[in-house]
Amino acid sequence: MHRLTFILFVLFLSCSAVAAQAQESLPRLGDSVPAAGRSQSDCTGFITKSSVPRDLVVLGGADDDFHSAVRQFVQGDSLFISNHKGGNIAVGAEYSVVRPATELFMTRRYAHQDWEIGKVGKPYEDVGQLRVTHVSPAGTVASVTFSCGPILPGDLVVPFQPRAVPGYTLSPLLDHFAPLDTNKQHGRIAASRNNFGFLGAGTTVYLNLGQKEGTAPGERFRIYKVLPQHGTGSLTSEPTPPEIIGEVVVLTVQSHSCVAMVISSYREISAGDYVEAE
Repeated sequence: MHRLTFILFVLFLSCSAVAAQAQESLPRLGDSVPAAGRSQSDCTGFITKSSVPRDLVVLGGADDDFHSAVRQFVQGDSLFISNHKGGNIAVGAEYSVVRPATELFMTRRYAHQDWEIGKVGKPYEDVGQLRVTHVSPAGTVASVTFSCGPILPGDLVVPFQPRAVPGYTLSPLLDHFAPLDTNKQHGRIAASRNNFGFLGAGTTVYLNLGQKEGTAPGERFRIYKVLPQHGTGSLTSEPTPPEIIGEVVVLTVQSHSCVAMVISSYREISAGDYVEAE
């Protein structure tokens, strides 16, 4: 009986020590943390004014005797790359796979969303990453080293460019009704990855602010919602203060848009909500 009691006591102390160590390792206010994980950063997609070139295209892959147009490839599979312009490809070279994402935004999440996206460019999905394993007169073979989703014949292949992940400082909750500053940069959530209508922390979004507006990776924005006016009579109404509902941190920047990660949300965030630089 005493031995059992001693064993249980030792287990209790061990569990308490592990719990205390885990609690000490949790980030606290004032700590700097990454705005996204590596897999999140490599799968954000982007919106760009410049069309991605079609010099290199996924032709097909191994175990595809009938060259099916709907054959899908994932991490670990071998792909065949079509080199339309005959550029130099070396064994060991790394590439990214992307595809136009226009069809994702066929469903409008707010009025004139298609027009808002069109102003900042053409949307693309990140699909995966490749490493070239064989180059010969018969063709080019690459191995899928990472995939955000299934890779399809016809997807575009571009040189891989590592994406730095900016950090941000954990700070107290924002004042939900702090006045907006008209002297600061303001923009809008033009869309989100996968065209979600309602968003929360950990969601990738695309803002209609880019290099032309001076936006840079690591910049932090408050998200606010413009609320409808309150009726005060049959023909009268009064304005309602904007409500601050979350924050985003910019990950990557294009000429007229940027990719950002939602780092906090106090209520549901919607595509079409607005942002203000902090």
